[in-house]
Amino acid sequence: MIHDTVAANAQFMCTGAVTVTPAPQSYFWSPAQPYCQFWRSVLGFVLIHVVFFAATFGIFMGGGWLIGKHPADILDGGTATHAGIFFLTFLGYHLGLWLVVRFLHKRSYSTLFGAQRHVLWRQFRIGILIALGVSLAASLLQMFEPLLVAPQDQTQLEQNLPTREWLLILGPALILIFIQIFAEELVFRGYMLQQLRARFQSIWIWAILPSVAFGLLHADPATWGINAIFYVLHTSVVGIVLSFVTLRTGNIGAAAGLHFGNNMSMVLVGNAGSLDGFSLFVAEADLMGWTTTASMVLQTTLVLVAFVLWWNLTQRKPPIANAAKAD
Repeated sequence: MIHDTVAANAQFMCTGAVTVTPAPQSYFWSPAQPYCQFWRSVLGFVLIHVVFFAATFGIFMGGGWLIGKHPADILDGGTATHAGIFFLTFLGYHLGLWLVVRFLHKRSYSTLFGAQRHVLWRQFRIGILIALGVSLAASLLQMFEPLLVAPQDQTQLEQNLPTREWLLILGPALILIFIQIFAEELVFRGYMLQQLRARFQSIWIWAILPSVAFGLLHADPATWGINAIFYVLHTSVVGIVLSFVTLRTGNIGAAAGLHFGNNMSMVLVGNAGSLDGFSLFVAEADLMGWTTTASMVLQTTLVLVAFVLWWNLTQRKPPIANAAKAD
């Protein structure tokens, strides 16, 4: 296990207000160790979200005023403009992170990427390809849906935007999604993972706890009904997987690439009525029905299978992104 291997090599620890200058840093969580007191991590997490929610309120109010809409009408993300305003709110995460790590933890924003202090873009690209491969596998398996599902329960694919319009918004959409996925990754697989792993060895604390919190932030019973449970479970499992990927690679790049690749696929095919303003096609399905449950279970299973294969392969070779010169 990761924590068993690295625990024996711990070079320093945080104790109260005293900081110890470490030996050359190589682990993903090394930058967090001088100020890894649990109270700092809890306070930091709260402050990050205070800034995020304040920014979200301001952006929705300002966006609604600019386009002449009530802010509540923008929440669905049902048009490209509404979706754009929604994704802009994630700038609040970046601002909150910068303030918290700079003033509460006395370190730079770039340390959230890993000990290298920059994103390993090669691993980011690999992550994108793996995520797109998982999405493709799920799509191919769903081709067998007509053999298993009654016609009235089958997913219907419809074009959501004219192709020309979609191509015009594709670039800005990907930039906004890039901002969103890095915001979430830097909060949960950057800040929280670094702070908790620097302080605790238990996987329950540094992997499962922040991942469940990540999953609960995606809870939306109004949209998903009972399937909100499976959606939270799916995002929690993905969060745990991404935590292991981040520690194994030593950088945020691979996890961010996996997240970006997953969200990229939603720009091509989204779920009707669920933040589909950037989607070329939408899948018309009963989001509260059993077919959606089956789809989520399938996707979660594919993620776990892909992770087990990757983990076994990387155990036979040196970590792919631990070295500062790996990119």
